[in-house]
Amino acid sequence: MSLLSYLFKKKQPSLNKEDGTTKTSGELISEVTDGANLVDGKQTWELAEENKDDLEIIKRCCDAELKTMNKAGLVPAPYYFERVAILSRKSKDYAQEIFYCEQYIEKVESFYSKNGTKGIADVRKGPRFKAIVKRLPKAKELYAKQST
Repeated sequence: MSLLSYLFKKKQPSLNKEDGTTKTSGELISEVTDGANLVDGKQTWELAEENKDDLEIIKRCCDAELKTMNKAGLVPAPYYFERVAILSRKSKDYAQEIFYCEQYIEKVESFYSKNGTKGIADVRKGPRFKAIVKRLPKAKELYAKQST
């Protein structure tokens, strides 16, 4: 099942803009989710590269990805959660790193438990998800050392 077919089960947006041009997939997702996938009026992917070191914007991208999951049934992209984890470790905020890693793992596992993997990509097989899982024990170890 294609992404658009899946989304259109939830809502039936027009494929064309008022000027007759075709809407992008991001515009369709935004319409179906009532803008849940937007941060400051932009798609999360539009903010990824130029704001990759801005912790607050990347955290808001995480929130938008989770809202999109809840509204459209799309698994959240791991990039933003991994970036928060990386930036949190750099600033020695291990509690935040643990929170975002655990939150992402739990939400993704819950998503696939509920929806299965038939016809959709399984991000758990990808390198970013695996990196998030791998960094969690070290973050917990660093947090424990910091707390003593």
